[in-house]
Amino acid sequence: MSFTVVPLHNLDLGAGCRIPFGKTFVLQDVPEWLKRDEHILRDIGRTDRDLTLAAKHALVSEYYADSLGFPDPDWRGQKPRSIQKQKFQAAFLAGMAIWFAQPSTVCFTVGFHALTHLDGGRAVDPPFIMQTEREGPYYCSPRDETNPILPRHLIKAAELFALLEAVPRRNAVWAALRAFSAALLSYFPDYRYPLFWQGLESLFTSETKTWKVTERLCTGISYFLADNAQDQKILFDMVNACYDTRSKIIHGRWDEGPEIESRMADTEGIVRTVVRHVLEKPGMLDAFVSPKRDDFLEAWEQSKSFVPPQFHT
Repeated sequence: MSFTVVPLHNLDLGAGCRIPFGKTFVLQDVPEWLKRDEHILRDIGRTDRDLTLAAKHALVSEYYADSLGFPDPDWRGQKPRSIQKQKFQAAFLAGMAIWFAQPSTVCFTVGFHALTHLDGGRAVDPPFIMQTEREGPYYCSPRDETNPILPRHLIKAAELFALLEAVPRRNAVWAALRAFSAALLSYFPDYRYPLFWQGLESLFTSETKTWKVTERLCTGISYFLADNAQDQKILFDMVNACYDTRSKIIHGRWDEGPEIESRMADTEGIVRTVVRHVLEKPGMLDAFVSPKRDDFLEAWEQSKSFVPPQFHT
């Protein structure tokens, strides 16, 4: 067997906690064999080493692979991909799922890939760490740094992760998730903020109609999220104000000030709610990954209804 272990920082649920994350990970205690591997820990940076040693929990994936670079049997792309690379990439979806459920300082920076059998089939115990990968961390907004993370948040995140794993590639939803990931990896607000709106534009703007983008974006998001006319008007105005800030940043007309915190909070709240609706509402994911997404959204906007039109594949 082989393992990919991704220690989670700033998380302490008590010893023995186990939460399955889809078919890929189990959130559990950091394996002791990882912390005892002084050789591999010397090879990573001091900050990452200190964080790894302090970590209480990790995303742990156990799978069959007899070598580093072993092809992922579930990958359906034209060129084979390493199962270890795929596992580490899946950790980003798990990190996003945690942020969608409850933004906080919980994050990761390093993944460890270990084998239990080396060349020639020689068994090793404890597992031998063959490679580390580093990326991140995902940052939260300053106002979210004190948010608690409870087991119920991670149970919800695990549910969202299972849904994220099922999202197909090469469509508006996957493009949006890539933009949201890039936003979370960005610390400075003038980098982070436009990337969130890039993702929202991927979901709600037309692939062919390039006029009145702001109006269509405000209308699409507000009807998608609202339950009544009053909420729709409030959401329309919120999206309009947030998108105006995005335009000022993009076009170099923005001076950093305290107002960005409010706009960022509104934007991130919109992103989290939109993604949860796309993933959890019946039929929404199918509609948003479909080539007929534009027609579906346009019919919804024209209907002025708070119930989505019937979607036909």
